[in-house]
Amino acid sequence: MTSMPINPFLHYSNQLQALFVKASNQKNPAMWLYQNDARTVLFMLEGLTHLHQEAFEDTLFQKWNIRFKKLEDALGCIDYYFMFEKEFKTNKKIPKKIVDVFFNNYQKHSEILNKRLKDKKWLEGKLFLFNIKIDKYVIIYDDEYITDLKNAITSEIKRIKTFALTLNYSFTDIESEVHEMRRKLRWISIYAHALNGLIQTKTLTKKPHYSINYETKEILKSPFNKLPVKPKNTSIIEFNKDSFLALSWTINELGRLKEAGLKTHALANALMLSDKLNEQQATEKAIGMLGVKKETEQLILKEASDIIYKFIVKDKILDTLIIKN
Repeated sequence: MTSMPINPFLHYSNQLQALFVKASNQKNPAMWLYQNDARTVLFMLEGLTHLHQEAFEDTLFQKWNIRFKKLEDALGCIDYYFMFEKEFKTNKKIPKKIVDVFFNNYQKHSEILNKRLKDKKWLEGKLFLFNIKIDKYVIIYDDEYITDLKNAITSEIKRIKTFALTLNYSFTDIESEVHEMRRKLRWISIYAHALNGLIQTKTLTKKPHYSINYETKEILKSPFNKLPVKPKNTSIIEFNKDSFLALSWTINELGRLKEAGLKTHALANALMLSDKLNEQQATEKAIGMLGVKKETEQLILKEASDIIYKFIVKDKILDTLIIKN
């Protein structure tokens, strides 16, 4: 690639390779990678390859996107069980045998990832193959290239709006709807970081009326909302800063609601496995152990639905995110 001081692909692949080198000397490479935030770097590479596949339909990006996604998904499985094990073991109402279900699962998934790392030679320099391929893929970081990326993001935003419309802005399932909506929105935010400065935020003259609802102290201070510095001599995509902050707030809130909802599901699944209960029995027992109300999930779904309706329909955040030149 040419014309850019820091190539975003190589920037993150070099970071990941450095993590792989250190992980190769660990007793449990998978857990070391998890604990040293390799998943964030993989999100960046997954986002870059996905976006460029959407924009340019090159099999190079598709092939490596699948590879990065498999690693990121594996770390995601470890994270799911590790975080619930950490939380549930502090709850005296939850027996150790139930907590051990989560402990055993994250151990199992770390073994699965360790096998993939070994079989696919990730710890032996496999990423250098990606760097060689990317280095031969010449991109001029000009208006045409930026327009192609912008069009790809615009198409993705349209699909998000269609997904919400298909659900009639009313969620009925935590995993397949709330979590999926958050995941789709989060990719837009990830692109803003992964492109390593090619997306910048711009404050418009008129402050939108909705900004007071989204621009909380937490959001304004969040390091995730401080984008990389713009590279010299390159075209960029501009995001409306107020809309970008509203996107960040919405991702955070959907994440909070998703975690609250999945907690009961995770515990109920463990109870079905450990105590041989049916789904209804396990759910009722999980609700008692967690000390939440029976209608908690319905309240979560209602709040998430209200948030996404306001975000997309009333405040039209997605319509104003990309500044049109």
